[in-house]
Amino acid sequence: MENNNRHVEANALTPIPAKERQGWVSLALVQAGICVCASSFLEGALLAEAMPLGEAILAGTLGNLIVVVLMTIIGFQGSDLGIASCTLSESSFGKKGARYLVSVVFAINLIGWFGITNEICGDAFTNFMAETFGLHIPLIASNILWGMIMLITAVYGMRAMEKLNAISIPFLLIVMAAGTYLAFRQYGFEAATAEVERSMSFMAGVSLAFDFYAVGVVTAADVARFQKNRAETAKSTILGVLPVAVITLSLGAVLTKISGEYDISLVLIQVGLPVIGILSIILSTWTTNSSNIYSGGLDVVMAFNLPDNRRREVTVVAGIIGTLLGAFGILDHIESFLSFLAFLVCPVGGAMMADYWLVGKGNPKKWHSVEGINWAGIISWGIGAVLAYLVGYAYTGILFSLAVYYIAEKFIPSKSREGNKNEKVI
Repeated sequence: MENNNRHVEANALTPIPAKERQGWVSLALVQAGICVCASSFLEGALLAEAMPLGEAILAGTLGNLIVVVLMTIIGFQGSDLGIASCTLSESSFGKKGARYLVSVVFAINLIGWFGITNEICGDAFTNFMAETFGLHIPLIASNILWGMIMLITAVYGMRAMEKLNAISIPFLLIVMAAGTYLAFRQYGFEAATAEVERSMSFMAGVSLAFDFYAVGVVTAADVARFQKNRAETAKSTILGVLPVAVITLSLGAVLTKISGEYDISLVLIQVGLPVIGILSIILSTWTTNSSNIYSGGLDVVMAFNLPDNRRREVTVVAGIIGTLLGAFGILDHIESFLSFLAFLVCPVGGAMMADYWLVGKGNPKKWHSVEGINWAGIISWGIGAVLAYLVGYAYTGILFSLAVYYIAEKFIPSKSREGNKNEKVI
């Protein structure tokens, strides 16, 4: 790794050396930080409004369990090879396919959501300062301020994100427990058991829960590449993602029932704890957004074929773009488009899994970066995306693409197998 400052992570796409791999605890905190955010509470709220409370929590839990299983599988690929998700796709899609398709779709999605999530934080901060201290901070200024602050940890890399989450996650868990208690004390328990008119099937609820983490599933290797081995990857993913994801969706469901507000930070403001409420908004968006723009920076490096040691500078530029698009409200007009991108992201994961586990038998030595385009990957991605969109559930794109890739590879043998003259083995 070329790095003039040992405290700042420089490389983007080259393998993480064995000496820089880490244990599961620190990276479990990074994984947990991704789950503690407004969208996780919203997941529970949407489920609670569409079906009975117990069933809503069960559907969400099952959806998150599927998330964890698939994140672990793709995470194994990252820890085996020490490379990011966009680099992993150089086998199943070829170098050109990975650069012009995979990294572009990933980058647009992650940078866009960085801007939208940051906008939520900036809006909350502006309102808080006006209502609490009478200070009127322009929304644009607030968005830019917090965008730059959140960007710092992503620029410094995984170590900085670990330190942020080591402080934030315990605090946020305590706040969630205290906030829920205060909400029950103020609003009572009766509303939690109120009847609801069903508007969503159980399996649709499972799918909804998965879709909230779809991009995180496919880009799981961005974090897992820092793990020492598969066992450490499994621990960090299972223990980092599942408990926190289930807790946040459950609280979102319960709070929606009793107070009509799903976000714990807003509930805290309502019950008279505005400072803790705004602090929880900032920390929960920060831990999630650092991961968004960190991965987005890796994808931009590949998309523009930039030098690997320019990850820091690229992350800064990507973060500034996302922040400004959000600050000026441009992303509000394309939020539905960003949600649609989940249908394009999931099939990428299916092709990568089929190539690595079905064709390559899960053997790291059989993974090869392919020159040009691997048409088996392109075809499986296209068919998987279309079928998933027709079905209406983004996660099915993984299954469709996986099946099509395995079949297509029989007729269009992948150049990533043994004996290819253009192969590049890691």
